[in-house]
Amino acid sequence: MLLKYFFLLSLFNMYTLYYMPISCDCRAAKLILNEKKIKFKSVNEPIWKRRLEFLKFNPEGELPVIIDDKKNIIVGYELLAEYLDEIGIGDILVGFTTLQKLEVRRLCKWIARKLKREVIENIVDERVYNHLRGSGNPSSEKLKAGRINLKNNTEYFEWLLNRRSFLAGEIFSLADIAYSSTLSSLDYLGEVEWKKIPYTKKWYALIKSRPTFRDILDEKIFGIPPSSNYTNLDF
Repeated sequence: MLLKYFFLLSLFNMYTLYYMPISCDCRAAKLILNEKKIKFKSVNEPIWKRRLEFLKFNPEGELPVIIDDKKNIIVGYELLAEYLDEIGIGDILVGFTTLQKLEVRRLCKWIARKLKREVIENIVDERVYNHLRGSGNPSSEKLKAGRINLKNNTEYFEWLLNRRSFLAGEIFSLADIAYSSTLSSLDYLGEVEWKKIPYTKKWYALIKSRPTFRDILDEKIFGIPPSSNYTNLDF
């Protein structure tokens, strides 16, 4: 009876992550919680269903949404990292100095807006979420545009990683989490040409080997198997 009480108490004190598989932003939130060593439970939330209970947490209807152990509602992985850094939980992810924070935020903005708009919406949304919604086959035009844009974006990040140990400099940061989350979703679908971006491949192999990444590699989408190298740490 006592064990059951402590089990229920631990669930009550957990964070809750409203989440959707393969979503880059949701994966980033999961990695942040894992890096910060925070216990959490995931709730699968198909946002196209517009569930009223979920919309009460976030009327915008977007993911991820995180509810902490004090019932505070945090929308988005960037705000999650900022919030946890400010209240002193776990290792700092947004940067220690003003210039570090500036670069981390610049890259996160690129990933969250430019990369998402040009690549993720044209590839992941088309190949995965059309499938899950039952909305038909992906648009060949969008896939073509997404793949051209992917090449252009990854070339820039390859240039950065040729000059830095991590994406925003010499420290592991939120920028690494955001970009690795995005690449992981694309890699699940076999969309990343690793041979053309060797510095990125070396960096991603390092990030992929972190214990915090295991949850990501365990994800599966019904009807869409992962690429052959997806879970391979030595790819």
